[in-house]
Amino acid sequence: MEAFQTELMRRSPLAACVLEVSDYLFDDALLDSIWARYRGRCYQDVLRFDDFLRLMRDALVLHGGSAHRLFLDLEQRDAEPVDESNFYRKLAHMPEALSRALLRQCTARLAELMPAPVTTLAACFDPFQVIVGDGKKVKNAAKRLAPTRGFSGKLLGAKALVALNLRNGMAVAMSDALDGMTNDVPLVPALMEQLRELFAHQPILSVWDRQFDDVRTLRRLSERDGDAFVVRLKQANHVFVAESSVPTRDAQGREVLDEIGVLGTGKRSMPVRRITLRRAGGDDEQDVVLLTNLMDRAAFGAVALLALYRMRWGIEQVFQQVTETFALSHLIGSSPRATLLQFGYCLLLYNQVQLIKAYVAQDGRVLASVVSTFYLFNDIRRELSAWAYHTDGTWPRVGREAAPMRQRLRELLAGSWDPIAYTKASDKKPRPKRPPPQRLHGGHTSVQRLLEGRAKVIST
Repeated sequence: MEAFQTELMRRSPLAACVLEVSDYLFDDALLDSIWARYRGRCYQDVLRFDDFLRLMRDALVLHGGSAHRLFLDLEQRDAEPVDESNFYRKLAHMPEALSRALLRQCTARLAELMPAPVTTLAACFDPFQVIVGDGKKVKNAAKRLAPTRGFSGKLLGAKALVALNLRNGMAVAMSDALDGMTNDVPLVPALMEQLRELFAHQPILSVWDRQFDDVRTLRRLSERDGDAFVVRLKQANHVFVAESSVPTRDAQGREVLDEIGVLGTGKRSMPVRRITLRRAGGDDEQDVVLLTNLMDRAAFGAVALLALYRMRWGIEQVFQQVTETFALSHLIGSSPRATLLQFGYCLLLYNQVQLIKAYVAQDGRVLASVVSTFYLFNDIRRELSAWAYHTDGTWPRVGREAAPMRQRLRELLAGSWDPIAYTKASDKKPRPKRPPPQRLHGGHTSVQRLLEGRAKVIST
């Protein structure tokens, strides 16, 4: 059996990466400090915090987000640490501050292992930590709690405002509200406070979408000296008095207007730079209008700022991948605190896969953006499932510092790049732009008539 386990370990490099990175990440001293500071009125007796997190990991990775199936599996092996109901109660009472601290501090430790930036930005942004912020509703909460039963419609579990480090692709912090209907804007001050604690010695350049364009929020984003923002303007009837204007064009030849002036009036006014990209595509392609406090046109070109804003879409992709790939669509708990902890943990799991993806890309000498998170995680899950099925599920724990851990990851993932299995479908065969659909007369026809070219089509 020992020889079998040794060979299984050798053939499971991705599982080894996840389990050994988890041991590095969930360092006993780090978890003890997080628990001691943020546990509130919670306590640990038989089920310790580190064991609780490992159960969360196994439920998300091995059982598609079902803690019940996890405990059935543990019960079959007579290995359940506590009764299933105790796990659910502990999950339901985890303080929000604990979920925030777990994501923030564990990601900071995980970032020490990142081999290289996964995204290259323009050189003018080198002095900044570039952060993208956006809100996420945790949807599809189960109606298991007594007050939630008997209602039609879907329930929101909680709301989180997430900060994504654009260079390493990791979610670094979140602020939150237990009420899933909460607006994103009131969560900005708490998130910026966390970010300034994380990056105390480096200015932050934060990139935001349209609903964060009011003067009060812009001041909060830049209240620390050196901090900057790039925010898309939403208000149709905003007041802006231009003091200077410089026209230019982007790489596609579209008109770009670069203005410096004052946004707002009276006490609710501040000097900003407004950059407008003219797009002649009708209602489907509205003009892009950005606000920033980076006033130096020579140092921070308008085209570079527009390119930076386009990268904001990366956080939407993170939310989609976390929901679809890491079982966020199947919530373990029913209470807002439980859904918030699962969301934070899913972000942390996403960060771990981002780390492994960076090493796989380095092994294949390709960009990390080429590697498919979906296919890579599928292989991780298969290897972990095989290990859990054929063994008792435990992996030898070896305490390593950051430098030995980086070397260990390179050794485990040497030769792991597979251009067929891990290349994104969009990179294998780029999708052409689809023509607009043709309208069928009467709204329907038969397949046979389409094959014969006899279908009646409404001309436009």
